[in-house]
Amino acid sequence: MLAESVTALATAGATALIGAMATDMWQGARDGAVRLFGRGGEARGHAIGAQLDDDAVLVLRAEPGGGDEIREELQPVWRRRLLLLLEEHPDSESELRELVAHVQSGLPAEHRVWVQSNTAREHSTLFAVQGGNLHYHQATGGQLPPPDDRSGTDGTS
Repeated sequence: MLAESVTALATAGATALIGAMATDMWQGARDGAVRLFGRGGEARGHAIGAQLDDDAVLVLRAEPGGGDEIREELQPVWRRRLLLLLEEHPDSESELRELVAHVQSGLPAEHRVWVQSNTAREHSTLFAVQGGNLHYHQATGGQLPPPDDRSGTDGTS
């Protein structure tokens, strides 16, 4: 299992990469990604370049405002690819960090910000974080009332 910092790096890399699609930063981001994935062989680098180009065309041709939706769909795909790359080539971490910093510094603000929607139902607990860490420690003891018991502990609503 990869460290949380590596997972966060892959997430940042995917976000930067797809955020650069259809912007002035695209060619540099694409070339950097091809170089990174080229560690797995020249054919792999070319295949990644072709996939990036196809995905960039999807973003470019999206209806007005649809590019963000396409980016949201592509983010987990590229996150997974970057995680696999970092697993196979841990020495590529610093190069990916440099690429992320370079791309993010040149992106317009709207391509550096992502919206996350989360829903918790019944007595579930939901924890979500973007761009940071969340440390949660649950106290032992106490129990929640059953879902159909909406009254307070003293019998009042």
